Amino acid sequence: VRNNPGGYKHEMVQVLDYLLPAGQLFKTLDYTGKEEVTKSDAKCLEMPMAVLVNAESYSAAEFFAAAMMDYEAAVVVGEKTIGKGYFQMNYRLNDGSAVNLSVGEYFTPKGKNLAGVGIVPHVEVEVDEETFLAIYARTLDPMEDPQVLAALDALKK
Repeated sequence: VRNNPGGYKHEMVQVLDYLLPAGQLFKTLDYTGKEEVTKSDAKCLEMPMAVLVNAESYSAAEFFAAAMMDYEAAVVVGEKTIGKGYFQMNYRLNDGSAVNLSVGEYFTPKGKNLAGVGIVPHVEVEVDEETFLAIYARTLDPMEDPQVLAALDALKK
């Protein structure tokens, strides 16, 4: 989920349900006080996993990594995430424009809101700007990517 600006809650929850055991996956609380909790069934994938993150991992991508951390299902490698803990609704206006308004908060399986906090990876690996740009452009060979190499090393332990 490195360089992933997020996505839809439904898809994130579907993937987490496949990967994680029974329990809470995700919670939202809107500003009216309405709470929605999504849970996983008992079936899960049990194998060594790593998740790569950076400051460009936010929203559903960031919460995906946080859920994997909460369940201790994966080693998270990379750089601290930004900490987006709110969800928005898009409202179309009569003139054809639109406005996005934050209407609620997201919570990890352990009940943490990541707003302004983010997640700190188990294995922190900073990259310089040149490496970041090569990763972003997908021109860096994975076997020369320090975060991929750190993830592979962590999985061997």
